[in-house]
Amino acid sequence: MFSKIFLNKNNLLNNIDKIEEISGKKTCVMIKANAYGHGMKEILTILNDRVDFFGVSNQSEGLSARKYTSKDIIVFGACEDYKICMLNDVSFALFSLNDAKKIIKIAQKYKLKPKMHLCINTGMNRYGIKSKRDFVKIIAFLTKKGYQLAGVYTHFSSLTTDREYTERQKKLFFDYLSLLPSSWKTIKHVGGGRSIFEGLDVDMFRVGLEAYGYGNDFVKPVLSVESELVDIQKVSAGEHVGYLCGYTAKEDMTIATIPLGYGDGFPRKMSNKLIVKINGKQSQSTGNICMDAFMVDVTNITCKIGDRVVIMENASLLAPLIDSTEYEVLTNLSKFRGERIIV
Repeated sequence: MFSKIFLNKNNLLNNIDKIEEISGKKTCVMIKANAYGHGMKEILTILNDRVDFFGVSNQSEGLSARKYTSKDIIVFGACEDYKICMLNDVSFALFSLNDAKKIIKIAQKYKLKPKMHLCINTGMNRYGIKSKRDFVKIIAFLTKKGYQLAGVYTHFSSLTTDREYTERQKKLFFDYLSLLPSSWKTIKHVGGGRSIFEGLDVDMFRVGLEAYGYGNDFVKPVLSVESELVDIQKVSAGEHVGYLCGYTAKEDMTIATIPLGYGDGFPRKMSNKLIVKINGKQSQSTGNICMDAFMVDVTNITCKIGDRVVIMENASLLAPLIDSTEYEVLTNLSKFRGERIIV
């Protein structure tokens, strides 16, 4: 294949080491959205012997992850079929007493063991219970039926923007935890941005972007993207490049084609702005990015068909091109149609 994603194994493992050195606790690595575009299979291959918990967004992702690891997998979004999750030893989030009743009914009917992680809505206002009365009811119901929670968790929404709101979230969460039966072996975990710096007395921290090398100075990017030149064209002054006259040559120039496009995760919004590196020199994309390819200006670069091109080494440099964040740059690569290689 012309185009490849390279995954730096050492950077990923070192990132996890540093995260756990700071937190002093277990880590749940989020692998949703195809491991933030890195490739779920590849990331699980690297981390399977390193961490004990992996987080996904939905049931489909959970079942896919189960093919590559025997470690704990937690579905943090809404679950469609609790029975399938239980049959495949996939844990899942619990959002209400009604959910609990439904889950226990299925578990009892099929003699299965549910691994439920109760979500506490302390201020994210996305999922979870929002009253201690509901919490107590769920605890009482599970106790009566002879079950217990595998985990209790919350998600901080504003760690880097609102300290007062964060402190309120923290206090609420620990108020809930104080109501847990002391005999239950329930994992307490939190997630959201820089939660590892909060010094919280929990059992586990959920990490996403930090694991992949962003958000803190002590981590290094895991993913890079390379391709190669597959065609070179001479363009005369006044001619257009790409769809919809996306670029018009002001003078005679040389254009090279790279076989990656928005179908692979490089949005049209990067058109005429994306900078790549060819033989050690920078080259700017020229014309609108196509579904399967984009063109770059190589007028002043000595190159030939087959030469390698470095497309991306750091998602932070591409995020401003689409007025977004590293999250979007990376998850766009879930669509990448090239090869993923662990190095």
